[in-house]
Amino acid sequence: MVRAMRTCAALLVGMTLLLPTSGHGELPEFGPPPVGASFDDIDDVTKQTDLTRQALAFLETLHRHWGEGPERLRTVLARSVEREEENSLVYLRNVHDHGLLEGYEFRKGSLARGRYVLIQGPVNGLNEFIGYYAALKEALTKLYGEPAADQVIWSNDLYHHLPDYWGVAVMIGHLRYQAAWETAEGTLTLDLSGQQYSRLSLEYRVRGEVADT
Repeated sequence: MVRAMRTCAALLVGMTLLLPTSGHGELPEFGPPPVGASFDDIDDVTKQTDLTRQALAFLETLHRHWGEGPERLRTVLARSVEREEENSLVYLRNVHDHGLLEGYEFRKGSLARGRYVLIQGPVNGLNEFIGYYAALKEALTKLYGEPAADQVIWSNDLYHHLPDYWGVAVMIGHLRYQAAWETAEGTLTLDLSGQQYSRLSLEYRVRGEVADT
């Protein structure tokens, strides 16, 4: 409990804005994992299944409420809003000791974009976030078919021949995974990247929304 509160507090300190109202920009940068991170005793498959279930529930919320306003979303989610701007709602909680940031962006009062972002807290396993990415990608492929784009990008191949350490490569920014699906409603993007810590991001935007630069 104390560890979870510390992780959440660190996220709150680092959070400025999830979804820029201008339609351009990046997610806020959070601090690195806490010092003295410990290992979790929940098995990997259970955690992957749980995170995937929650991410799919987030997508279902988007599917059901595209075009609706923030008041409707606030009622549907029935949770405490962490941050509210003119065109966005942001919710923050912890999942398996990692910070989870869930955001909804509105265009002219209508829901047009959502992001579901898991920020690494403790290092429960070197390849933990790669496991999350793989499980979620498999679930999305079952729902939407093969991705239109599917990339594994190495910017530094130091760990290329050491698969057990690919999670470290992600964490320090040497390796990035990304997949994207085009649906009838818009573009869905799954991304795993890192900079001192791993960040798993699921973004869905309605067709016609301009991607951030």
